[in-house]
Amino acid sequence: MSEDIIESSQDAKWAVLNSQISTLKSVAIISDSLSVGRSQVCDIVLTESTFGSHANILKSVSKNHFTIFRKPDSLFAYLKDTSKNGTYVNGKKVQRNGQVLLKTNDKISMGQINPIIYIFELLLTDNLPKTLTPLSNLEVTPKYINVLPVWGRLLSCLEELESCDLHKDTFRVGRSRTCDLSIEQTKLTGRKKLIFSKEHFIIGKDPGNNIAYITDLSRGGTYINNVLIGKNKNQILQHNDRIAIGPKLQVFIYKCMYDHDTNFLPPELKAMYEPSTILGKGAVGEVRLAYEKLTCKMVAIKKIIKGRSTLSQKHELNHPSKIQTEIDILSTLKFPFIISMMNIVETPKEVFIVLDYMRGGELTNRILSHQPMTESNAKFLFYQIVLAVQYLHSKGVTHRDLKPENVLLYSDETETLVKVSDFGLSKVTEDDDMMRTVCGTMSYIAPEILNRHVSRYNKQVDVWSLGVILFYMLGKELPFVCKEKNGELEQMILKGKYSMNSVRWRETSAYARDLVKRMLTVDPENRINLDEVLKHFWLSKDLKMQLGVKALYETILEEMEDNAFTYNLEPPLKQIRLSYEDSSLSSH
Repeated sequence: MSEDIIESSQDAKWAVLNSQISTLKSVAIISDSLSVGRSQVCDIVLTESTFGSHANILKSVSKNHFTIFRKPDSLFAYLKDTSKNGTYVNGKKVQRNGQVLLKTNDKISMGQINPIIYIFELLLTDNLPKTLTPLSNLEVTPKYINVLPVWGRLLSCLEELESCDLHKDTFRVGRSRTCDLSIEQTKLTGRKKLIFSKEHFIIGKDPGNNIAYITDLSRGGTYINNVLIGKNKNQILQHNDRIAIGPKLQVFIYKCMYDHDTNFLPPELKAMYEPSTILGKGAVGEVRLAYEKLTCKMVAIKKIIKGRSTLSQKHELNHPSKIQTEIDILSTLKFPFIISMMNIVETPKEVFIVLDYMRGGELTNRILSHQPMTESNAKFLFYQIVLAVQYLHSKGVTHRDLKPENVLLYSDETETLVKVSDFGLSKVTEDDDMMRTVCGTMSYIAPEILNRHVSRYNKQVDVWSLGVILFYMLGKELPFVCKEKNGELEQMILKGKYSMNSVRWRETSAYARDLVKRMLTVDPENRINLDEVLKHFWLSKDLKMQLGVKALYETILEEMEDNAFTYNLEPPLKQIRLSYEDSSLSSH
């Protein structure tokens, strides 16, 4: 809507004519009628200067060309043509001295060959004629009396249909008498009635958030803003969406009754996604659940506020170099147990990354939940994490910040898919490259990173972090914990000082304890490497667990575009390994 809008009084506007010509101002309609033409008695007087470079349009404009009005006791707006050369709505000529119903986004032009001058927008606020009940008090048929909070409203585009409040989680529309809105019980007749299927569409709201969706159940099609949804397909429903039965019969305009946060996404993503609840928030940004508008697919959108690119700020998580590192790495990775990046948009101040949504949350929450994590469950999840890190290393990526907070679960199921995320501190290296930067989360940092006498380290630091994660999963407590300052904690890590004396460890198998000890070996040269982790008896001999992971893997494989990943069973009944069509990866 143009910001330069003519308003003739302080009363509330009920509609707007949005100008499509740069020299013509948009018009806020306040009174019950508004006339347009060349005559000085018209509310909107059109002159040569009005049209600028389109001055030839004036030849088609009559003294009193058309009037837009609303009737008492009606929610509808109408256009009446009083011209010689014709008024056109959506390219169709209005009969002279006739009137047509106006709907939001209707295009108005003067004369057959002239460009569109206005797009009509019906605001439908509560400031209506005194004879018309405000929307907030609108009483629909007794069947729809509101006893629950209203989250949406269907405003009828047909005089034969009532407007409806939406307060249940689902609302069915169709000819069947079992529908919430049964067309059989309305004033619709003839073809308008027959075009509806028994169950034509469902409008619903996802429990726990304010995202509305529509499901097409019909044969003839349900259309949103002139676009077919498709039978048994869902689509996000947005404020002011126009719902049509078949390609031509517009029946409702959907009105959202809750506050919209329209400022979270930039325009490029706003057109594709509907943001919902906040999943996480920090000093440098936030992560939100969002829905893909055309498919209703859930995604997570990570917004990062860009930090300053100065050298003094380089250790900040939102330093441009760290953001760029994460983007570069995510754009090259494609693996079932690694978080996927679907889209990225950069604005002058922020970066938005669209990622897989993992409804199960962080591994930390699973570890600390009241329901104890069994050893077999820990193994099922840990095996996937190891496969993910193995894949990273095969691509020359060392994560350097592995911790349960960066391991996400697909669902709340005991056996669920795992994905490793957050690559802001990761490093891309060649096979023999060493790293120098001190980074990571203290409790999970390998001793060689902290050791001042060691100038460089390699990808073995990820094996140490995996050992800490496995310790945490099995023992439900971190191996290195200190209430004092980091100095004492640092010494515990440098010495590899931890305890396995708790009851939980006494109930843990000797093979699991052995693997943890081998991973938490201080000297990286003596520490077990990743290939050896996968060959360790605790993982390699559990065929049932590996088959379970394989089944999960194959389920999501179908959803991935790149089919370069395959499972190998060799030899049968001995060991399953995940291999890649990547010559750089050695076999186990």
